[in-house]
Amino acid sequence: MNFDVLLTGGDVVDGTGAPRRRLDVGIAGGRIAAINHLEDASAGRVIDARGLVVAPGFIDVHVHSELARLGGMDQFAGVLDGVTAELMSPDGFSWAPLPPDRLREVKDYLQVFYGDPDIGWDWTSVAGYLSQFKGRIPNHLIPQAPHLAIKVAAMGWRPGTPSDGESKAMRSHLVEWLDAGAVGMSAGLEYQPGALSAVSELVDLCRIVAAAGGVYAPHQRGYWSRVAQGCRESFDIGRQSGAKVHVSHLAMDEAALGLIEEAQASDVDVSFDMYPYSAACTHLLMMLPEWAQAGGYEASMGRVRAERERLRDETATRVAERGEITLSSVESGQELEGKSLGRLAHEAAKADVDYLFDLLSGHAGRVLAVYHWPESIDGEAILGRTIAHPLYIGSTDGIYMGSRPHRRGFGTFARIVGEHVRGGTVTLEQAVRKVTGLPAERFSLKDRGLLKDGLAADITVFDAGALADQSTWENPRVPPSGIAHVLVEGEAVVTDGRVTGALPGRIVGRA
Repeated sequence: MNFDVLLTGGDVVDGTGAPRRRLDVGIAGGRIAAINHLEDASAGRVIDARGLVVAPGFIDVHVHSELARLGGMDQFAGVLDGVTAELMSPDGFSWAPLPPDRLREVKDYLQVFYGDPDIGWDWTSVAGYLSQFKGRIPNHLIPQAPHLAIKVAAMGWRPGTPSDGESKAMRSHLVEWLDAGAVGMSAGLEYQPGALSAVSELVDLCRIVAAAGGVYAPHQRGYWSRVAQGCRESFDIGRQSGAKVHVSHLAMDEAALGLIEEAQASDVDVSFDMYPYSAACTHLLMMLPEWAQAGGYEASMGRVRAERERLRDETATRVAERGEITLSSVESGQELEGKSLGRLAHEAAKADVDYLFDLLSGHAGRVLAVYHWPESIDGEAILGRTIAHPLYIGSTDGIYMGSRPHRRGFGTFARIVGEHVRGGTVTLEQAVRKVTGLPAERFSLKDRGLLKDGLAADITVFDAGALADQSTWENPRVPPSGIAHVLVEGEAVVTDGRVTGALPGRIVGRA
């Protein structure tokens, strides 16, 4: 037998949850051609995998990465953490299909999360947007229909019930995404304009998602103290529409555990993801009360400039509910990045809330922050319980902005598959399944997620004993240890722990 690539002597963990087996893996034409004892085989390239684990490439189901993967310092951050496929448009964020004026508005709103890369910004259709990635990305991107763009395209940022014409337009935009291979619809119900959407609007769209066999993936309208409200709404949307529900970044505290059990008992088809860090990350505008965020970027900034006294008490309460808030990205203010909001306010002899208003006003509202969980929360216990849960799927929620981005964009999978395995949270086989076979099954990616004859040769090879997160809050852009080789459809994107520069990734749709 002759192969393009032959991996020899590794411990094959195939993504099904089955016990590891010491086997060889032959690859031909970008696909897995044989998994067996292949002592007499030859190949154009032989990878000695003795002492290493050979697994399917990891799949990241929630990450703000698509523009970062087109170039720049973080282009290869995913593959260096073993990731061969990433779902696009988390939280409903995307830029298509939009006419030019609406595209500019959405670009302004999302710039804090994605920056302003020079990519033309001249498309109007889903196909035009997706064409930007051809031949330019190291790993695969998987479309999700983005509720934010779908809604803005149909009715702008205004509150209220969509008209019949606007509802029809939203359904049409959703179908355009599904026809392009979207695996479902994502939504951001604590962002604009999703926060203005009634359950009836979401059910209407999710019925189309359900008919396509897709998944509804919300950043729901409530976590932590409001998790019951958020979960019950998500589950109600799934129940009414028939769509599968996948809740974004949900940590399993006692309340969430009970709610997941409640959903299962009422026949809601549910799953969830979470990053393995006890700190969140989003824009600082999120600290404003919901009414002040309505209408998008320009409307929010107008209120910060003109209505501080009206905003002050509610904003101060929301800030006080958080733990330490550290600035991770500040437009035109890199000297502030990595510093605590509370310490900066103290040094300026201001209340936290007043410093926050000044910060937003002085930097065009484009400030990202890492929100460390309060000390009253047992983060390690909650994260362990989350990762061990049978419905858990791994994700990073990576955001690649600023000089102090959240560490989750760089070390997540090393933590799940390395550190949490060695710490006893899950077995190696369970951990690999949670980041390969299970997400592929959940999101209908029938051509990947497993090591099986005939499937795409997306493969990650790692040292199970050495796989570890090396990032720190002070220096987050450090790849993990232990990732030896990463292949995307048989082409090496990481060899001996170093990127090759190859860009074999493509848009991969619903199978």
